[in-house]
Amino acid sequence: MDPQFEHLGRFREDLEANLRLAEALAPTHCAGCNGYHLARVRRRLKSPAPDALDRAEMVQLLRDWLTNHRALLPEPIHILIAGSADTNLLAISAEAASDAPRVRYTVIDRCRTPLVLCEAFASQHRLDVQTCRCDMGAPDGAFAADVIVVHSLLRFLPQPDHLASMTALRRWLKPGGAIVFSHRLMPEAKAGEPYYQAEYHSVDPIKPLFAQAGLQVVALREAVEQGGPRHRILALLTAI
Repeated sequence: MDPQFEHLGRFREDLEANLRLAEALAPTHCAGCNGYHLARVRRRLKSPAPDALDRAEMVQLLRDWLTNHRALLPEPIHILIAGSADTNLLAISAEAASDAPRVRYTVIDRCRTPLVLCEAFASQHRLDVQTCRCDMGAPDGAFAADVIVVHSLLRFLPQPDHLASMTALRRWLKPGGAIVFSHRLMPEAKAGEPYYQAEYHSVDPIKPLFAQAGLQVVALREAVEQGGPRHRILALLTAI
C-alpha cells in the first residue's frame, strides 16, 4: 500500500456522509462563508485525490515532533486545529498522533458546518474532540495547546487581520509547543471564488509575519506539486 494512504484504514473520512450533512447544514450556517464548506466537500467527493496535497508531509512532521517531545508532553496532549474546512485536518492530526496514549483535540472555526462534521468524525472514531466557534479574523478565545495545526487559514482572512490571527496562535501555544503551518501560495488572486480574501505569492512576506507574532521558524520546506503550478509551504513554528 502507498504510505500516503495507510491512514485510510484507521481514520477513514466518510466523504459521502460529509456531503449529506453539509447540504443539510449549509443553508442555516454557511451564509458567512460564501458557501465554501459545501463546495469543499462536494469537490473532495468528486476528486480522484481528495486529501490535502501535503497530507503525508503534515502527518510526518507532526508525528516526528510528537515522538521527539513525548517525554516533555503532558497527558492528554492537546492539539488545536485552527480553521477546519471539513474533517481533513482532524483526520490528519489523528493519524499523526495515533501512537500517543491520550490526545485531546479542539477544533475551531467561524462556521458551525465544519464543526458538526468534525463532531460526527470524532464520534465515529472515538476521539476526544471539542469544537468551538471562533472568528480567526478577530480571535478572542482562550485556549492552551501543545500543538496547533493550521492549513491555508490566512487565505480566508483580509490581510490586515493576519497579524492578529498569528499572534493569537502564539498566545494559545503552551511553553515548548509548536505550530504546524501549511499554506498554499498563489501566483495571482483567484477570480470568481469569493471565499478567498488574501493571497501570498511567495514565502517572503510571511516570514516577517511570523516574527512579528513572536514565532520562529524551526523548519520550512517549499514544494511545487508535480505538474504544477500548485506551490505550497510547510513550516514548523515555535515561540520566540
